[in-house]
Amino acid sequence: MKSENSSTAGFVVTRQPVFDRRLNPWATAVGFSQSPGEEELWADEATAGILLESYMPQRRARERTLVRFSAQALLARAPLLLWPEELLVEVDEADGRVPGVTGIVTELRRAGYGVAVTGWRGAADCADLTRLADVLGLDLDGAGSAGSAGADDLPRRVAAARASGADGVRILVDGLRDWAGMMRAHAARADLLRGFFFQHMTTLRPGVRNVTATQLSRIRLLGCLGRPDADFNELAHLVEADAGLAYRLLVFVNSASFGLGRKVGSIRQAIVLAGWHPLQRWLEMLLITDLSPSARHQELCYYAAQRADFLKRVARAANRPRLGPALSLLGLFSYLEGILEMPASQALERVSLDDALRLALCGHKSPFSPWLALVRAMERADWGEAERLARGVGLELPELARCYRESFVEADTLFRALSAPEPAEA
Repeated sequence: MKSENSSTAGFVVTRQPVFDRRLNPWATAVGFSQSPGEEELWADEATAGILLESYMPQRRARERTLVRFSAQALLARAPLLLWPEELLVEVDEADGRVPGVTGIVTELRRAGYGVAVTGWRGAADCADLTRLADVLGLDLDGAGSAGSAGADDLPRRVAAARASGADGVRILVDGLRDWAGMMRAHAARADLLRGFFFQHMTTLRPGVRNVTATQLSRIRLLGCLGRPDADFNELAHLVEADAGLAYRLLVFVNSASFGLGRKVGSIRQAIVLAGWHPLQRWLEMLLITDLSPSARHQELCYYAAQRADFLKRVARAANRPRLGPALSLLGLFSYLEGILEMPASQALERVSLDDALRLALCGHKSPFSPWLALVRAMERADWGEAERLARGVGLELPELARCYRESFVEADTLFRALSAPEPAEA
């Protein structure tokens, strides 16, 4: 995750899924991105420990994670603050030239940590670091690679990376911005895929899929939740009309994790006792994850939920709380194309939705378009663009970064609740 401009915003913690060749989630990649000139995040052990404890993914057990560490963080042995199980320490190939880095990575391997060497260009003076890698990552465009012609030369570069690594090394292709780039990486026999291609996951046979009745009811209910004047009684009525949804809601509210001191026997009672806002968030997550059950689509649902929470927080921080419900819906629906594998215009065809929201979701200019652009700038850690868009809503980048970090904590909490086992019979 590269910063493209200067700022005095501190740092942003970014997350991005890594998919395998079958487009199943393989890991979560975590990066601590700073603008140029900022004080090093890993300056002391206490600060590093707080960062790593606070911002690691915590939504499921045994979650494989790639964490990007700078050369300075490696020399300070910051990875040792994390448990090695399911962790891959990500290091740039060029950092193999920094005295001491290859030795530290060797120690980490011996201690049970996985290693991902990214930014691979086949540099001879970094070969010792390359041979330590469980994962070797190279960029799709091949910038800086000797003799590379970019994506057209990808099969040769993937083969060269595999030959330079240890036996069994996995090859990751990074910087996949669209479906076509992902397909090129797949054809080049890459093992792992990373980038934002999943935002627009076009099917090979466009137009043959249809929204099912269940999916349509879920999308409509999400639309109800996203209205500023969402009606308490209307919501209860819609939930009561769906036996499966009503059951899951009651199981959730009656669970020990929710913290109620009494049993709940009706949907209306559940909403009253639990409170509108906690239940609204839970319902949003449940409904979006119900749209498609596969592991890949559930991964996209997680990032849609995080976008929704981030935009709602930004609305509050910018003193525009009335925009919160619409912006939350914008975030949730921004991955509909990938979740349903059909164009957003088709998915929303029979859904009553604000025209400005529909335009933004379908890729057209709208008053909501800058909000989507803001999300994407944060995901790319594009400091210049994020700062410009933040000032457009009266915010500074540090406040935006706080909202972004907190949105991941909230998404983790909600998804842990969704996957929690049902309570045992008394």
